[in-house]
Amino acid sequence: MRIVVGNVEHDIKVAACMSVPRLGFMDNYFCSVQAFMQYGIPITKGTGAFYDQVMTRILTELSSEESGNHFVLTMDYDSVYEADCIPRLITAAMMSGADAVAPLQTKRDDQKLMFTPEGMYGMTQEVTLPAEWWEQQTQPADSAHFGLTVLRCSALRRMKKPWFLGVPGPDGDWGDGRIDPDIYFWKKWREAGNSLTISPQVAIGHAELVITWPDQRLKAIHQYPTHYWEKGGRRPPEAWGSPEHSSVSSGGAA
Repeated sequence: MRIVVGNVEHDIKVAACMSVPRLGFMDNYFCSVQAFMQYGIPITKGTGAFYDQVMTRILTELSSEESGNHFVLTMDYDSVYEADCIPRLITAAMMSGADAVAPLQTKRDDQKLMFTPEGMYGMTQEVTLPAEWWEQQTQPADSAHFGLTVLRCSALRRMKKPWFLGVPGPDGDWGDGRIDPDIYFWKKWREAGNSLTISPQVAIGHAELVITWPDQRLKAIHQYPTHYWEKGGRRPPEAWGSPEHSSVSSGGAA
């Protein structure tokens, strides 16, 4: 892949990988194929019940000195993005010297961005970042995601294994206080002396299912499946046909 940094062209070798289930989102599949084909970047697919094991095997292979790769791009099977996100992220990594660069991505269900600014890991209060923070090509972070993330291969080789590990909370359960495998990865990444950054200028989409209901004016409203089940398998109160709707006239205008 040829990348232009300033006035200098660089010919670098990039690989891509993702852990996928047996069935997945076609929007992700086609946007990934179309995007990576433009740059001649091969995609390695792994499938298995254990994400941590699949990703460790793939990343170990693709980051080895024998592979000759300079960078590995990780993807999630529900990410959606344009092709130009790829060179923009790699250029950000080369210009900044960062070992990892992740784009902005919104978490499913709760609409929060999936990264932790540097020095803010473990904080529970809402954080407001100044406007100039978002104008930079990269910003340091404590944690990120793997939706479409650039990893420097030499940085992967510096890390001790295990790279991914789920750790229960102090009470031994998997509620508050636990460390998920992806967060454990970023913790080990930084302990190895590797830098982690977010590129505020690059954002990708996150495909998810929603339930669409007609509301009491017969206009569409949306509900996340998670919220549907949290409410015991019930539609939103403002949806047509809800118990709350019983006192409203059955007539309506489309």
